[in-house]
Amino acid sequence: MIFMANPIERRVRFEMQGVLSAVVCFGLLSAIALPPLPIYGLDIYLVTLCAPLVALLVFATWSSAPVFQISALFPLALGIMVCVSALFSWHFQFSSVNARDIVEAIKYLQFVPYLLAVPFLSRRTDKFFHKALKFSGIVVAVVGFLQAFGMGGLVSSIYLGPDSAHLDSALSGHRITLTGSDPNVGGVIAAFFCAYYFSQYSVSRKVFSLFLFFVFMFLCFATQSRTALLALIFGLSVYYLFFFRVFVFYKVFFLAFGFFLVFFLVFFLDLSYVYLGFQDALAGRNNSVNVRFDNLSNAILRFKESPVIGVGPAKSSFSTVIDSEYALIVQRYGLLGVFLFFGYVFYLFRLSCSGVSGVWGSCLLMFTMMAFLVMLTNNIFSGYQLMSFVVFLHIACVLNQRFKGRGQAVQPA
Repeated sequence: MIFMANPIERRVRFEMQGVLSAVVCFGLLSAIALPPLPIYGLDIYLVTLCAPLVALLVFATWSSAPVFQISALFPLALGIMVCVSALFSWHFQFSSVNARDIVEAIKYLQFVPYLLAVPFLSRRTDKFFHKALKFSGIVVAVVGFLQAFGMGGLVSSIYLGPDSAHLDSALSGHRITLTGSDPNVGGVIAAFFCAYYFSQYSVSRKVFSLFLFFVFMFLCFATQSRTALLALIFGLSVYYLFFFRVFVFYKVFFLAFGFFLVFFLVFFLDLSYVYLGFQDALAGRNNSVNVRFDNLSNAILRFKESPVIGVGPAKSSFSTVIDSEYALIVQRYGLLGVFLFFGYVFYLFRLSCSGVSGVWGSCLLMFTMMAFLVMLTNNIFSGYQLMSFVVFLHIACVLNQRFKGRGQAVQPA
């Protein structure tokens, strides 16, 4: 016998879906649009504080309609990986016991409730995601332009904190940080919005979306993040060459024009940090590049000591600043980390390709391509802000795929 939910139950479920959608969206985008909260000497983003609330809402909904989102196993496995590597490191005395090593797992485990919420999100969540992301983009752009024109003193202090090493450059407008914790994170944030609005333009062909793409491209240049610029060029080029729907002649022409425009902007905007940095890197004089090579060399040596599980976070024994995420994975988590991280990246790549004709799929594809380069010098999955983009796009693509499979294709906002 089939029992149909009465109108009151349906209404409660409908309202619960709306609340859950709002909390999920707010939590994930708060890491990008809002500054961290100083709590007991630590800067904690709201995405972390919202995770328990999402878990409670999921549990309340799950108790009446149990459904498990299988892709939530990725951040769960990454969190378990951190704990296993830390315990292994303590047991074999690669590092001394330090609770901070286990706390590192929160970076990944905090996203498990967000992904577990996916089966309980309604179709209207898609439009809500678009609106919230556009609002976040406005916040990022306002902060960025205030910094670029030397008027972002108070705002920069709120987002960076008074003790940040990047505060002076943000105040002077030399290297802006947007809402990121440093210019490199700010550059990736701007590059993400470039990918989003170019995806919007690719699907809808609205000129205003292309205009917003150039707005965030300017902001990406203003951060003078070499990695973010290269990643943006790489991600856009891959998508434009293989997935953008236009005649081949126009592809070649506009791709050549785009590269010319990049070089013109670098010199026109006097981005000396960019081109002098590339010159010094080619000559072997770039300290930033040399330090990263040293970190990679040290990571390989520690990988040889424990190749399967790594030496763990080991925050009491080794430096906590590892500028390359590849070096971080190899050193801390060994082959286990390589398998889990790149298993997740491969899943995201397949997910993006399955929905590449839509906004979310194409945006995830470009951001995944960008991640390959960004991870050379910065953190995407192991950072405090950028992982929120990954999970946000992950959820959006899964929802779009689910409703498209039901014959309810989600239209671009």
